[in-house]
Order: sequence, then C-alpha cells, then structure tokens
Amino acid sequence: MDRCSRCGHCAAVCPTGCMEHPYAPLQTEQPLVLPPEEALAFLRTPRSVRRYRSDLVPKDVIERLLNAGRYPQTAKNAQGISYLVVSGREKVVQINQLYCEIARTLPEDFPLRSRVMRPVLVQEEKKTDALFYGAPQLIFTLADMDHERWKENSQFSLTFLSLMAPSLGLGTCWCGQMGLLTAQMEYMKRFGALIGLPEGKRICGCMIFGYPDVKFRRLVARDPLEVFWR
Repeated sequence: MDRCSRCGHCAAVCPTGCMEHPYAPLQTEQPLVLPPEEALAFLRTPRSVRRYRSDLVPKDVIERLLNAGRYPQTAKNAQGISYLVVSGREKVVQINQLYCEIARTLPEDFPLRSRVMRPVLVQEEKKTDALFYGAPQLIFTLADMDHERWKENSQFSLTFLSLMAPSLGLGTCWCGQMGLLTAQMEYMKRFGALIGLPEGKRICGCMIFGYPDVKFRRLVARDPLEVFWR
C-alpha cells in the first residue's frame, strides 16, 4: 500500500468490476469514447475570450467548471491543485492595479519584462483593460509550497477548465503575464496578501473566465501538421 499512487488503474481495468480499492473507490460511470471527428471538433472549440459580460457566473456553475480540473493525468497521480476564485469587478481591478504597480518597478533585466509591460502600456494609452479584458471573475490555481510539479499540474488543470467551459456557456483566457510575476516569490506574496492566499499555498496560474460577450461561429485553421517519422 505504501507504493500505491491512488491512480485507480486496478479498478478501471478489472473485467468483473469486483475490484474495490480503499484509495480509489469503484466508480459506476463508463468511459465515453467519441468518434474521432467529434473528439477533434470538441478539442478545437474552446477559444481565448477577450470580451466578457458584466454578470457574475453563479457559484454552482463555477463548481461544475472547477470539477473538470480534477481529472487530467498527472505524473505519479500527484494532482494537488486547488483553486481560489475572485468574484467582483472591483476586486479584479485591484489585482490589475497591483500588477501595474509591480510591473513598473521591474528591473530592466527581468525575464520577459517587455511582455509583462505590454498590458500596462496598452491600458495607459487606450484606457481599457488589457490584462483581464473586463472580466468580473478570475481563477487562481494553487498548490502546496513544496509541491514538486505545481507548474505542470496547474497547466494540465487549466487546460481541462478551458475545454469544459464552452459546455457551460463560459469563456476563458489564460493570463500568462500574471504567471510571470507570481512565479517570483516576492511578487507572489504581494498578490497573495491581496487575494487572501491560504497559508502554505503558492499561486500556480491565473485564468480569466466569465460569460463571453462575443460569439464564435466557426472553427479556425492552425498551422499544418509537422511530423518527423523515424
């Protein structure tokens, strides 16, 4: 038992359904395998949304969204991602203001400084929200401070959230610039103090979400497939 990672494979492959593992209780749901064309269309459907309505997503809908983030495969079944949801445009604006304050004081040799500064400069010039795009809510992924795979597992989880969102009528957009700042401990602590980061947790990533104020009417192309066969 000490070597068990609670992955659930033993229960999932048991042909008679009699395997009941104390760390991975037997589930009754059956796997859903979509036809390849439908599966690909599902994967292509989510878009990065940069226009949001002002109404808040209800808590029960958010919980359905976040529940999807529990299910990606993780190395050694490490999982370990939790969430902090910020609701209310005023709170989001405060986070934006702190971001701008920190960005303006970054040293010249800060990695990807120009990328961090881009939304700050756009906001000053155009007087519009170029960081969170007017969204009234944010999701922060969290992990224990000593989690070895916090970055990868956060990315897996946020990917599942973006895939789930359209089924709930929601849009999402990753906020990579925020991640560049919160990856630095001194800046993460300042954001943590503002959003009420639980003790012992670190910020792993940030996702904008809400009801989209734009309608995507068709799928779009991507670069051609490139494969090297050996």
